Amino acid sequence: MKVISFLSDKGGVGKTSSVTTIGHMMAAIHNKKVLLIDNDPQGNTSAVFTTTDFYKLFTNIMTGETGKKQLDVEDMYRDSSVDIRDCIRHTAYDNLDIIPATLTLSESEELLKADVRTPQQFRLKMHLEKIKNDYDYCLIDCSPNLNILNINALAASHEVYIPTRSDGGSLLGIAITVNLVQTVQAYNPQLKIGGIFFTQFQKHKNVCKTAYELVNRTPILSEYLLPITIGVSKLLEENSYQQKPLLELDRGSRQSSVTEGYERLTGYMMAPNKKAYLESRE
Repeated sequence: MKVISFLSDKGGVGKTSSVTTIGHMMAAIHNKKVLLIDNDPQGNTSAVFTTTDFYKLFTNIMTGETGKKQLDVEDMYRDSSVDIRDCIRHTAYDNLDIIPATLTLSESEELLKADVRTPQQFRLKMHLEKIKNDYDYCLIDCSPNLNILNINALAASHEVYIPTRSDGGSLLGIAITVNLVQTVQAYNPQLKIGGIFFTQFQKHKNVCKTAYELVNRTPILSEYLLPITIGVSKLLEENSYQQKPLLELDRGSRQSSVTEGYERLTGYMMAPNKKAYLESRE
């Protein structure tokens, strides 16, 4: 099983859209067995693939009742003896499973820091080792923070992809994320940066062209910058509300450029020879 994280220190850059879309495409188009892990307390990936009633969950939290009937990623962090298979839920789509998150996941960070019985950064990795032969890919949706939960994701990953928008804050997020990856590589040498890619990219806008060229001219970052960009689509705004992945919403005779972009990115991520794949798509 290849484990891939999607991480940026900046919010709103398309981590969740990328995880939900690429994971579903891997399963639906390429017939791969895929596990999604929602490592973000906001639970946006969970909202697309589960029937969680977040209003009810909010009410339960306010009244002191978790109301949880099934285990989720929070339980894996809190208890190393939890069976990860009990946390996995099947989605409505073939070959695609998910370990969801809830709002209370944010509480797990302090508990992890206090638990010195096992190395804090390896809790998720230890769980994933138990199912390494059950899936082809595991995609992890990370929160926009430099916290112990995301360090767990990187410690368990083979690759990390960094989505970014064209604004200054997002570009700073790239630098901060790359620094974190380099830190984690000290104890996870298998971890590699799979690529940096732009989302909500409009090639006719100067700000987008300027941002792309800035990253392309930066020595450390240029080697990771992908020539695959993801544009703007209202379908990405609708998929969480309709609780459907992008490919399910874009069923017209002519797919949107965003869907086509994600199909190219999915193919790139799965390609045994990534350079050859890019050359074949030129």
